[in-house]
Amino acid sequence: ETAFKLEQIKQDPDVKAGRAKTWLARYAHLHPTSIAQKVAFIIEHYREHVLHQLEGQAKAMVVTNGRIDAVRYKKAFDAYIKRMGYVNCKALVAYSDEVTDNESNVFKATEKDLNPNGECDDAIKTAFDTDAYQVLIVASKYQTGFDQPKLCAMYVDKALGGVECVQTLSRLNRTYPGKAESGTFVLDFYNDPDEILGA
Repeated sequence: ETAFKLEQIKQDPDVKAGRAKTWLARYAHLHPTSIAQKVAFIIEHYREHVLHQLEGQAKAMVVTNGRIDAVRYKKAFDAYIKRMGYVNCKALVAYSDEVTDNESNVFKATEKDLNPNGECDDAIKTAFDTDAYQVLIVASKYQTGFDQPKLCAMYVDKALGGVECVQTLSRLNRTYPGKAESGTFVLDFYNDPDEILGA
């Protein structure tokens, strides 16, 4: 479950309670400490439980809530693997257009700006299929309709429901030698398990 609950909001005549709650929830969700903790958990989980699958070729996808989330996840991911000295857990990021994020001092960042060799568009799919990259961080782009049979794990930090839920999680159902034996894994930071099973 979410690590925090917004119990109450002080009455403010200038801010409607619903809007304030939405803003505070978004602020807490995108806070650098929250993202950094999730990123550390994702990386360590991937390295311990997923990396060795498919003879070391297993891939993972991080599904974020939007483009700013994807930018912040990518920056936190790169910072963590650099700090830890990891070389076998590199990430690409995929999202459309450019994003301006004033709060984290990233201005007009495109996926080309954030990927190590300037990968963008279809070059991301090609690069992700190599041994150079293990994780793909997405914001809608490639969340559905993306075919990577070595994808064994998914880390979800976005509300999913209905057809979108099925299409997103179905990225994991592509066959690959050894995948049926090793299985797949979904870690969801956001959704209620019963609602996901219902979808």
